[in-house]
Amino acid sequence: MMKKGNNTNIHVSIRGRIAQKRRIEEYIQKTIQYLMPRLRRNITIDLQIVNVCENDFYGLCWGDKSGSEIELPRNAWGTAFTIDEMMRNLAHELVHTKQLLRGELSRKQWWKDDPSYSNTGYAKQPWEKEAYNLEDKIFQKYWL
Repeated sequence: MMKKGNNTNIHVSIRGRIAQKRRIEEYIQKTIQYLMPRLRRNITIDLQIVNVCENDFYGLCWGDKSGSEIELPRNAWGTAFTIDEMMRNLAHELVHTKQLLRGELSRKQWWKDDPSYSNTGYAKQPWEKEAYNLEDKIFQKYWL
């Protein structure tokens, strides 16, 4: 689906089994517009709903300045997520999408072109701190 907003085309595709696909597309678009209000180029966000992510992660995201691919699981550690829990996890991954689109985070997990962060523990990684700090605000503002 293509949607024009803020002179930006945000193309969202969702693969996999999940209810409320249209609502999720709007959630993604509104979140990216909120995180990147000055974005003036075409981007693509591919969301794949999976049963479980590698290592039981709550989500995975990779990409570059043109877009991102997100894997969002229905389950982790033997427990099924509710749709609300999945959307909170998606908010976290959309912050990573913003970081990739802006070039703040690279595929090598370099933060702002500084390779010294690549060996930083998970809880101290600046890209994770930002994602955790924003996920609830995004979830509250655009999902609930």
